[in-house]
Parts: sequence; structure tokens; C-alpha cells
Amino acid sequence: MLTEIRHLDEVLPTISADAVVVVDVFRAFTTAPWCYESGASSVLLAPTIEDALAARVGDHVRLLKDGVPDPRFDLPNAPGLVANTDLRDRTVVQITGNGTRGVYAVSAPHVLCASFVTATATARFLRETQIRSVLFVPTEGDEDTALAEYLVELLHGDGDPTECLSRAEASPAAAELRQRGPDPAFPGVHPDDLTRCLDVDRFDFALEAIRQGVLRKLERR
Repeated sequence: MLTEIRHLDEVLPTISADAVVVVDVFRAFTTAPWCYESGASSVLLAPTIEDALAARVGDHVRLLKDGVPDPRFDLPNAPGLVANTDLRDRTVVQITGNGTRGVYAVSAPHVLCASFVTATATARFLRETQIRSVLFVPTEGDEDTALAEYLVELLHGDGDPTECLSRAEASPAAAELRQRGPDPAFPGVHPDDLTRCLDVDRFDFALEAIRQGVLRKLERR
């Protein structure tokens, strides 16, 4: 299997692969599987805030975004909070500055969304689908590059996440979560976010982004 890693800022429209894995450890693609764990019937990605708002078509829809809290949105991009929210039978529409933006920046027969919590399941899906070439797209800092490198290791044999986790824990993004998590001045960050983001293989499914009109539905694989 051919593998390549290119940061989101380096992705060109001419780059092609059988599969693209968009990586966002802190926090989009840790939050998304936690939505399913909390009972969501589906998780959809939106390209813009306007598209997310337009997707609120019933009382069962919950909107989720990162950044400064927005009263039009129900949830922050915080896995620690989502893990303690009852989302049974709800549709969650998610938009974030890095993860969901990355999904809309790439095109391939298979587009996967990955973080440490779905690492092994993501590699398994790529192997079982007999993918010949994979482009890994870290969307933010070294925590995302570290996970991309770990996924490459998993595809080519056994991988040990220890070093990659250490890099993620030492990243500026991790330091920011440590600082902001307990601080009530940052209600969009939960004290448990960092721990949940580094919980390797918490979930035994991968997430594939499937076109659904202007949105992308995250299907569990």
C-alpha cells in the first residue's frame, strides 16, 4: 500500500489517492464518535455555518461547532461534554475550523476521518477495503502528524502509539486544552477533553464521510 502524508495547507487539487484520511485529534474527530456513543442516530458535517443552520429541519437536530460559543448552536466541539450529553435519536450537525474543513478540501473514493480513538479501526478498514494508495491529511499541529505517522505504521505492520501519544501530549494544542479545560472563561472546552482525545482505540469503528447533498454523513465502518 502506498502512503503519503501532506498537511492540509499543502493539499493540492491534483493530488489523487484511493483513500484520504483527514486527521483532527484535538478535537473534531474525537468528538464525532463520542456523538454516536452518546446515542446520536447520525453525525453530519457541514461546510459552512449557514449550511449547518439550514440543516436544522426538526427538533431532533443538534448543531455543534468549535470556537466562541454561538447561541444558535447547541453543543461545543468538546468530547468531554458530548460524552455526558444524551443524544439518543438525535442528528448532530458538526462544523469545525480544521477537521470538517479538511473533509471538504479533499476528494477521493473513500474519505475517512480519524483520531487516536479510532486509529486501529481506521487502519483495519483501509486494509480490508484493499486500498492501494492512501493520503493522510493532518489538519492542525504535531498531534495530527503524529497520528498520521502512527496510522502508516499500523498499515505496514504493528504500531506502538507510545511515542506518538507523547508528541500529542507535548503539543501546543494539548497545552491549550490543559489550560482552558478547567477555566470557566472557556465554556467550549471541557476538563476531560484532553484525556478523551488521547484514549487510543476507545472505539472499534472507523468514520467514513459520505456525500449527502451539501453535507457529509459520517458512516461507521
